[in-house]
Amino acid sequence: MDSTIQNLPVLLDGLRLTIQYSIAAIILMIAIGLVAALMRLSKVRIFRWIATAYVEIFRSTPLLVQLFTIVLGVPAILPVNQWFGQLTYPILAAALTLSLNEGAYVTEIIRAGILGVDRGQKEAAASIAMSNFQTLRYIVLPQAFKRMIPPLVNQAAQTIKDTSLLAPIGVIELVYKAEIVISQTFASFQIWSIVGILYFIIIFAISKYTARLERRLQVDKR
Repeated sequence: MDSTIQNLPVLLDGLRLTIQYSIAAIILMIAIGLVAALMRLSKVRIFRWIATAYVEIFRSTPLLVQLFTIVLGVPAILPVNQWFGQLTYPILAAALTLSLNEGAYVTEIIRAGILGVDRGQKEAAASIAMSNFQTLRYIVLPQAFKRMIPPLVNQAAQTIKDTSLLAPIGVIELVYKAEIVISQTFASFQIWSIVGILYFIIIFAISKYTARLERRLQVDKR
């Protein structure tokens, strides 16, 4: 037990890295999801095809396989380690892959939120000569955003949990640090219990925030 407590700072450092990766991935996944959602709703067929292919590919294959392919597979055919650095590329590639995977789900969340806005709102905007961009920015997205917040927050929580899959590809984060500590202390049960508690604290806090946000939005609708 003493060795477990002594190694707690190591685990907390891993948690810090996990949070950093999660924040970067969440920002990217929202940006990717917004662009892909607008492409799926575009009248330009090629844009719809590209966005649909992206969503289907990343939602229909396991995240771990995507990580192995992009982080470990791409360097076998392209000199990406020379371009970005042998230590930097795995981190960048892992964050990008995680963002692309989560972004595929965010795409559908945003698309559903936009489609959920009453068509009459768009027609009213067109009647006062608002452009499509102005209608999207000032009418559609503000209303859709309220619908999207709860599922987006839930997806952010899923992103945090999915960072645990970065350990098998050699990216240092909470699970990776835990494996190092276990190899030194052999306190497998204690260490994994602490890791579970740390994840639980973060995800539980996000879940409670989401529930509170949903109640607030329901009050606002009244």
